[in-house]
Amino acid sequence: MKKLLPFFLTVLSLCLFYGCEKEDLTIKSLTLDVPTLTLTINETHQFVVSITPAKLQAPVYTWITSNSNVVTINDKGEIKAISVGEATITVYNPEKTLQSSCKVSVQPIDATSISLDLKNIELFVDEEKNLTFKITPDNTTNKQITWSTADINIATVDNTGKIKAIGVGQTNITANTYNLISDVCIVKVNPVRMTSISLSQNSVTMEISDKQILNVNIMPSNTTNKKITWSSSNSTIASVSQTGEITGTAEGAAIITVKSDDGGFIAECNVNVKLKGIVLTKTIIETLPNQQELIWVKYSTSNTAYTQATWSSSNPAVAIVKGDGFGTNSAIISTLSIGTTIITATSSDGQKKATCSVTVKSISDFITLKVITQGVFNNNGFITGDVYSEITNNSSQSIVLTAFYMYDGYSGTLFAYTTDPTKLGTLVAGASINLGKKLNSVYYPTFKWSFTWNGNSYQVEHKYPVFNPFGAPKKNIKLNLIME
Repeated sequence: MKKLLPFFLTVLSLCLFYGCEKEDLTIKSLTLDVPTLTLTINETHQFVVSITPAKLQAPVYTWITSNSNVVTINDKGEIKAISVGEATITVYNPEKTLQSSCKVSVQPIDATSISLDLKNIELFVDEEKNLTFKITPDNTTNKQITWSTADINIATVDNTGKIKAIGVGQTNITANTYNLISDVCIVKVNPVRMTSISLSQNSVTMEISDKQILNVNIMPSNTTNKKITWSSSNSTIASVSQTGEITGTAEGAAIITVKSDDGGFIAECNVNVKLKGIVLTKTIIETLPNQQELIWVKYSTSNTAYTQATWSSSNPAVAIVKGDGFGTNSAIISTLSIGTTIITATSSDGQKKATCSVTVKSISDFITLKVITQGVFNNNGFITGDVYSEITNNSSQSIVLTAFYMYDGYSGTLFAYTTDPTKLGTLVAGASINLGKKLNSVYYPTFKWSFTWNGNSYQVEHKYPVFNPFGAPKKNIKLNLIME
C-alpha cells in the first residue's frame, strides 16, 4: 500500500494542474457552404459559414464581391445575381486572418417558348402584315428575335416582324429566339384580281402611216396578272402591236380591242383611218399640141395605186384630162393648144390633192441650135474656117428637115444652102444633125433650118455669136459639108 501512494499523488497533481487551465476561444478556420455556385439573373442565395471549433459563437463576417455588376452581397451573406458573368464572393473573419471563397457564375434566363400572335394568314400581293410574339418566361434575359422566310419570292419579313407579300404561293415565316426556340406562321399569298380594264381613248382618227399609242388603265393598279392581248378587227386598215401601238395602213374603220388574261375583261377603241395624201407620177409635163400623156395617181405613203381620184384641168382650152375608169389610178391628158394648165387629182373626200403642170409648146420650142467651128479665124467679124450649124430635136416626135440655108450676116446674101433629102430627111426624137462648110471671110453668118411636123411647116434660125465660145467639135461628131 505504501508503495502505491506516490503514484496516486502524481496523478492527483496532474489532474489539479490541467483542470484549472483557461479555455481557448479562437476560430481556427471558416468555410462557405459551397465552393462554386451557378445562378440565373435575379436569383438569390444565402451563404452558410462553418467554423472550427464549431462550438464557438459565429463572429460578424465581412463579405466582398469581386464584381458587383454581376452579383451583389449584403452583410448577412445573401447574394443576388445581377447580370450574366462571373464573380468571386469572399468571406473574412473580423481580423481578416481567415477567409473562404465561392466562385459564382450567373447565367441568362433562357426562353422556354415563343408564340406568334398569328399562325396562319392570307395576304394579297403587295399587302403587308405585322406579326407580334410572346416569349416565356416573361423575364427571359435575351428577347432578341431572328425572323426568316422560307421563300423570298412569295413573302419577305423584316427584323421587326413585318411581312410583305411578294408573289402568289405559300411559305413559312419563322421567329427564332437566340437559343433556337421557334414558332412558325404559315403565309398564303393570293393574287390581286383585276376588276376592270379601259383605254386612254375610245376613238382615234389618224392618217395612213401614222402611229399612235393606246394606254391601258387596269384596276386595281396592283393587279397581279396584268397580261393583255391586243387585236384589230381589220389589220389591213389599222394594225396594232402588243404594246398598244396603232398603225394606219389603209382608209377605212377598224376596232382595236384589248383583252385581259385575268377575268377576260375587254376594252375597245374605234379607229378611223384617213388618206394622208396622194401623189402623181409626173409633176411637170412639156409637150406638143394634139398629144396624149398618161399619168397615174398613188398613195403618198406607198407605191400603191389610188383608185378613187377625180380629175380636172385648170385650162381645158390647153389640155383636158380624163380618168381611165372606175377602179383605175390612171388618166389621159390630151393637149389641144399652146399654153399652160394645171392637172389636178382630188381624193374622194375632197381633202387631198396632187397636181401636175402641163405646158404645151410649139414644136419649135423643142428645137435647139448651136454653132460648131474648126480652124476658125475672126478678122473683125469676118469669119474664115470650117463653120457648121447643129440642130437637135428635143421633142418626143420626129420632124422632117426640108432645107438648110447660110446667109452673110452683113449683106444677108445667101451663100450656101441644101434641100438634099439625103443630107436632111427625118430627125427623130432626141437626135441631132449638123450642116455647114468652109467659109472665106464671111461676116458673122446666119443659119436657117426648115422642117415639117404634123402637116405644118416651121423655120428656126440662129446667128454666129459675136464672141465665139465654140472651139473644135467634140470627138466622134461627123461634120456634114454642103455645097453652094
